[in-house]
Amino acid sequence: MEGQCRSSQKYLLLHVWCGLLTVALVIMAAFIASTKPKSEPPGGSQGNPAAVSAQFSPEGLAGKWSSYIELETDFSKDAWKERVTCESCSLCLHQDAVYVNSSSLERSIFFFYAQVVFRKNLTHNLPSSVTLIRNATKYPKKDERVLVSVPAAGESVWLGKMVILTGGDSVRLSITGEYLRGDSFWGAFQLH
Repeated sequence: MEGQCRSSQKYLLLHVWCGLLTVALVIMAAFIASTKPKSEPPGGSQGNPAAVSAQFSPEGLAGKWSSYIELETDFSKDAWKERVTCESCSLCLHQDAVYVNSSSLERSIFFFYAQVVFRKNLTHNLPSSVTLIRNATKYPKKDERVLVSVPAAGESVWLGKMVILTGGDSVRLSITGEYLRGDSFWGAFQLH
């Protein structure tokens, strides 16, 4: 029994680690894809550590992502609240969903992610899952679409999905099962 518990903990740790590596990989790919090559003066900035660190400071990264939001649980209301958001964002939280509040009908690509840690329940084996659902503006209620649904095979679920949205569309997270609200979060950032 003890060996089974240890392997379960190792599996959870491996699952969380793979999720974090995937998020880091997607962020790096999006960052590299969004940078535009500049003509450098002879000698470049390779030898100047101050120039390199300034490029990756919060001020240097401002403007690279046009919109981003991350949500965590608001324990007082049993709902989601903004944890991190940009100042002039086209993404906002409204009724536990992330809305694209842009007035334009231009389509944009967003990356949505979620990390949900489920409560270890020894008495009931109820199925648990995490589902990302999109509501479109053109056909409300008719065009509610499941983007991705992941059943909980262990204690933790990580999911990610690139989605094309227009102004007025929204995405919400549906969680079935008991989860640890302090350890779970979700969010999105605009890729294009």
